[in-house]
Amino acid sequence: MQGNIWISPKSHGQTQSMQLVLRFQTRPSIRRSILAGNAPELQHPNSNSILRGLRITLADDDDVNRTVTKRLLEKLGCEVTAVSSGFECLNALSNVEMSYRVVILDLQMPEMDGFEVAMKIRKFCGHHWPLIIALTASTEDHVRERCLQMGMNGMIQKPVLLHVMASELRRALQTASE
Repeated sequence: MQGNIWISPKSHGQTQSMQLVLRFQTRPSIRRSILAGNAPELQHPNSNSILRGLRITLADDDDVNRTVTKRLLEKLGCEVTAVSSGFECLNALSNVEMSYRVVILDLQMPEMDGFEVAMKIRKFCGHHWPLIIALTASTEDHVRERCLQMGMNGMIQKPVLLHVMASELRRALQTASE
């Protein structure tokens, strides 16, 4: 993130202090973009229509990552059920009333990792639906290949970016429909 953090040493009689300096990039506001006619929705009016109402199960054991990813998916118009473990994910998928089209799995969950959850989903649900998208912080090249071998349909790298997530979901849905 290109920031700095440091602790100032404590002098006699003073409390210890910590400083955090973050640098943020500023972007034009969405309102200015709309007024100028540059909003993504105006340039590509149906760009997220395929994602609106898409039912997704999100499994991530980290509370912050799960909350951020869930909000990004909701911003795309998806209906999201977020769970904190592989067991909860499988339980959500077994609920007959809830028909999820996509499962987003963190690969590094305790007890049952994303690879194991994906294997169980493919064993019990079949090879086409639901679509399974891996969520990982790994930058290793072999991870994508392993995901595909396990029957997953795509991969999103952390930190999750809205446009990357939207693009990967669209790609996976389009590939599955062909």
